[in-house]
Amino acid sequence: MLSSLKELFTWRKIHLMRYVVGILMVIDGYPLIFFFKETLRIAPGSTAFTAAFLALGFALMIPFHFLRKLYRLNTNLLNMALLFFAVIIFYMAFYRDQWFRDGTMDTIYYIYVALFLFLLINIPNDIIEVFVPIVIAFTVISNLALVYALMTDPTWNIGQRAAIQYGEGEYRSGNPHVFSRNALMCVVACGIWAFRPQTGFIVRILALGSCVFSMGILVMTQTRSSIVALILIIGLFFMFNIRPRQIKEAIHGLTRPASLLLFFVAFMGISYFMRKNGDLIAILYGYAVAFIERNLENVYAVLGMKVQNQFAATLDASAGNRATSFVYLQNILEGHIHVILVGQGYKSTYLDVPLMEALINHGIPGFVTFTAFCFSALFYSLKTIRDNPDTLSTFLAYFYIMLFVQLFTNGRPYEISFWHPFCLMIRFVGISHLYSPNLLNHPVVKPAL
Repeated sequence: MLSSLKELFTWRKIHLMRYVVGILMVIDGYPLIFFFKETLRIAPGSTAFTAAFLALGFALMIPFHFLRKLYRLNTNLLNMALLFFAVIIFYMAFYRDQWFRDGTMDTIYYIYVALFLFLLINIPNDIIEVFVPIVIAFTVISNLALVYALMTDPTWNIGQRAAIQYGEGEYRSGNPHVFSRNALMCVVACGIWAFRPQTGFIVRILALGSCVFSMGILVMTQTRSSIVALILIIGLFFMFNIRPRQIKEAIHGLTRPASLLLFFVAFMGISYFMRKNGDLIAILYGYAVAFIERNLENVYAVLGMKVQNQFAATLDASAGNRATSFVYLQNILEGHIHVILVGQGYKSTYLDVPLMEALINHGIPGFVTFTAFCFSALFYSLKTIRDNPDTLSTFLAYFYIMLFVQLFTNGRPYEISFWHPFCLMIRFVGISHLYSPNLLNHPVVKPAL
């Protein structure tokens, strides 16, 4: 026992964990930022605290061999990303709308993206050894912080979307998208670790429990893009990992006495939990029903149908904004097709659909370079999901499915909430052939000469 603990907490492993914590503070730090700022009231409403938190993440990513050893990355994705940034920086400098006069903040964002990628190429591939367990720990802590914040917030009521509230009075609101992203990351990481052959029984049970807990958080955030992404992720997992032979072996294994005993114990445990936490089950059920009803009303509105009270169904605010964006695109295509060629200018129009905004604001150059990067990343992700080369690449591949869904649903093509994860894709996805065999799930054994 002591020897295994010593192996786990060697200086080398501690430094690898430090790198991963720094990466997660950058790409998934906002749930904890909101918790510290608004729940613990350390620096409410402070942008300086947010900047300091991200700066700490960058500092944790600096290795002792900084600048002395750089690592390979996916040059295809890097080249396409650089082409898109060349387009948007050109538009920001020479072709922007009259209202957009100060590009300082945007320049800082792009420097943050470049700095993050530069730090990543200094970080060794060995973080694969600890990446997924640290993701699980980090995201579970963030989920628990959200639960604590909701329980102690007198302005939050059951039925509202799960998010830490900020602001004052009637302007008080929250951002459930950052918490749904964190929950989905936890689901993916727990799934990868639970189905890993080397994972022990107790750790597997804990991972599955954390996965179910995170799914509950995901339901409470009621974010459509994350729910759609979760459905796609589950579908891709079954498509690439479940074979007839595996189904037959699983059925045979389930009939063994040990498996039957485990199912009995699990059934008794679930029954006890449901009896003791009936209110919690009812709350989650209510969230699920409300989510389904709200989205069905959006479907009815698109079809021009009526709801049960015989009033015409209407789109909610989020769906209504995107419907307006698609109408705007339709008007451009019908009467102002020339806009598509060169675009309307840097950040001239906010459409809340990244792919569409790249087309409207930056024309053919911006749309082609952005979609080339996004669909190339999708290609590498699907290949990685199929091959499952290593835990880090597989995690990023599944995580990218959520980012890809959001390209059609919410956000802007310039946001660091996209580009920081994209940097991870550039650094680690599609280059597993460069890793040492001990980092791979299925190392290729070279024949002896």
